[in-house]
Amino acid sequence: MASVLLNSAWVDCDIGVNASANLGSLVVASMVMATVSTSVWALMRWAAGRRRLLTPFLLTTATGILLLWPFMAFWRAPDGYPVSTCPPDNVPPWWPTWLPL
Repeated sequence: MASVLLNSAWVDCDIGVNASANLGSLVVASMVMATVSTSVWALMRWAAGRRRLLTPFLLTTATGILLLWPFMAFWRAPDGYPVSTCPPDNVPPWWPTWLPL
């Protein structure tokens, strides 16, 4: 989900040269998010015990959703990036206004 959001932000704001040029950054970003999610899952499984699956699943899902904001804040285009389709702060138009990037 993080890669889909990041790719949508880049496409909407015309970030990067083309889709194949952005692929390397998306792979790195996806691997970072997958590593963090897997580590959180392992920690939650260890803390909750091996017999319970719902609690670690819900906690890992909640952690992943909470990590989407710093993920998008770090990997989006910086403020000085020359973008013609997004406002001067390079925030996609679909991003919630109450959640700053």
